[in-house]
Amino acid sequence: MSEFKLPHIEDLRTDATLIRGLQEDFKAIEQEDKNDDQALADEAADRKKGDGNLQGQINNLQERCQKLEDQVKQLQKNNDDHEERLKKIERLLFGSETITVTDP
Repeated sequence: MSEFKLPHIEDLRTDATLIRGLQEDFKAIEQEDKNDDQALADEAADRKKGDGNLQGQINNLQERCQKLEDQVKQLQKNNDDHEERLKKIERLLFGSETITVTDP
């Protein structure tokens, strides 16, 4: 029986050219790894910065909503006051009789 050999085992060169090629390949791999690490760190920083800005926007919207709620409460109070004043005016002008917009 013949002995099994890996394909192209004879094609491998063991001279300095192979070693230099491997060194260049490893350097390229290390540089690509550093580039990936830097890109990941940049993205993490951008997201953190964006999250901080997002929290500021949320706080701003909450303040605006609170102001709007306060304005609505004030308008409701003013409306109730106006309704009460209209009732008083109607009692003064018409006695116990009330009028509506649809009355002739």
